[in-house]
Amino acid sequence: QSDWERSRAQRDREERLLVTAWYNMGLALQQQEGGSAPRGPPGGAQSFLAQQRLATAARRARPPHGRTPPS
Repeated sequence: QSDWERSRAQRDREERLLVTAWYNMGLALQQQEGGSAPRGPPGGAQSFLAQQRLATAARRARPPHGRTPPS
């Protein structure tokens, strides 16, 4: 096995270890936050999809541009 192949294999192993470490750290943080934080977004914030649904409903409730609502 050449030096290049050995260094390549070593670099691949190190990269896998780093990815695994970051994954495990993120997973641990998620589990830690999940156990202590209340469910749902903090401060009454809404998901992007919920915000889009509200915006669409508000647009549909408004009269078309340049028209007055029927009275």
